[in-house]
Amino acid sequence: MANEEVDKVIGIINDVRIGMVATQSQGRLVSRPLTVIDVKEDGDLWFFSTAQSDIVREFETQDLVNVSFSGNKEWVSVSGRASVVRDVAKKKELWNPMVETFATDGPESPETVLLRVDSESAEYWKNPGGAASLVAGWVKHKLTGKNAEPGDSNTVQL
Repeated sequence: MANEEVDKVIGIINDVRIGMVATQSQGRLVSRPLTVIDVKEDGDLWFFSTAQSDIVREFETQDLVNVSFSGNKEWVSVSGRASVVRDVAKKKELWNPMVETFATDGPESPETVLLRVDSESAEYWKNPGGAASLVAGWVKHKLTGKNAEPGDSNTVQL
C-alpha cells in the first residue's frame, strides 16, 4: 500500500523515532514518550514495554490510541488501534541492544512485551523553514494581510 504520501509519514517517524503515545486511562487522555522500534510499510508501529506498565493495561482496556512525532521541521500524528503482543518470535525479530537498557530480562521473558499500533490514518506537516518560517509567516500576515504558506501537509489513510 506504500505510496508517496505514506512514505512521507514513515520518513518523519523514522527521522524523529520518539513518539508521544496517547491512551485513555480512567476517563482521561494520558501521553508518554516511547521509542518506535519498527514502522512497517503500511504505517503500523511497534514499541517494546514491560508487561506490568500502565500503558499495557491501557492498550488492553481501550484500543483507540494516537501517536504523535514532533521534529524541528516536520510533525506527524497517527491514529490507530492498539494491541499487546507477547509472541517470543516477534520479540526476538524486533529485539535490539537499545531495548536491553530497560528490558533486562530479554525477549523470552514474559515481562517483556511488544506494543503494536495498527495505524488507520495519519496527518503530517512539513515546513522546510521550521519554526522560524512560521514566525516569519505570522509577521508577514500581520504586516501585509497575506496568508502564510506553512509548507506541506496532508491526511493519509493507512
